[in-house]
Amino acid sequence: MELIQDPRCYTDVCIDGQWYHYDHCGTSAYMLKGGASSGIELQSIPTTENELIELLSR
Repeated sequence: MELIQDPRCYTDVCIDGQWYHYDHCGTSAYMLKGGASSGIELQSIPTTENELIELLSR
């Protein structure tokens, strides 16, 4: 699925039982969990959900 390139949009994905939040048009994401969230810096701006999952899985 192609990600809408609008900074007002976001995508939440589950990878191996862990949920991640990504705000479109950026290179940062974070793990959704109670308390402090773990920040992740992506190597590039993903254009599809599959690319986002690949970047988060590294």
